[in-house]
Amino acid sequence: MDGPDERAHQVTPAGSRAGADEAEQAVRLALRMIGEEAGRTDRPGDAMPGVLVSRRPDPRRRRRTAAVWAAAVAACAAVAVTVTFSGLLSGKAPGDSAAPPGTRSTAAAEGGQSTAADEGGQGQTLPEWIACARTIVVGDVTEVAPNGEGRIEVGLDVEEWIKPARGDRRFTMDVVDPRVAQDRPPIEEGTRVLVVLPRRADQAADTFEGGQLTRYRSAVMGALDDAGRTTCPAPWN
Repeated sequence: MDGPDERAHQVTPAGSRAGADEAEQAVRLALRMIGEEAGRTDRPGDAMPGVLVSRRPDPRRRRRTAAVWAAAVAACAAVAVTVTFSGLLSGKAPGDSAAPPGTRSTAAAEGGQSTAADEGGQGQTLPEWIACARTIVVGDVTEVAPNGEGRIEVGLDVEEWIKPARGDRRFTMDVVDPRVAQDRPPIEEGTRVLVVLPRRADQAADTFEGGQLTRYRSAVMGALDDAGRTTCPAPWN
């Protein structure tokens, strides 16, 4: 499913920024390594003047160059994953291909469970993400219990109903167990969470805590009007 002025599914804002800084440093290092490797020349070393030296590529250098490029690709991938997390708060929903790549809430689920980011590489805008949600609430988790293979039942004391605008004080939902979905935090008793529950039962819910809760709630509230005029597209409806 990290601030609205900054789809975004499944990590604190501070942690996200620190991760981005580390990834950027890794990319810079990798690019510097590539530059140094590109600038290397095969010198004959201590060969005597007038002696013809073979210019055949050194297999060791080929392996070294391949390793440098592999490191650069891995570093760039790390940046992509880190940047994606802030995509939702940029006005894009988790997994939105038009947004910077990546996020906790958009990770493809395992065990046959699918998420927005797993639907053929397609993504959603923030209003679409909200439009595709059956329920959006803020509340305290009072109970977490197994409810069949790969699913759990979660009880909430609701503090605020966002979608729909009102409902019961107590709310129980049957959701995909975060333990079978990649990059999803566990849902634990006693935590205050924002829950974005998708229409489809086979899609994992997005949950946010702490500073993330505040930022994602603000993003959702700011896009509610647009979401009300937005149709949930396939394959999320």
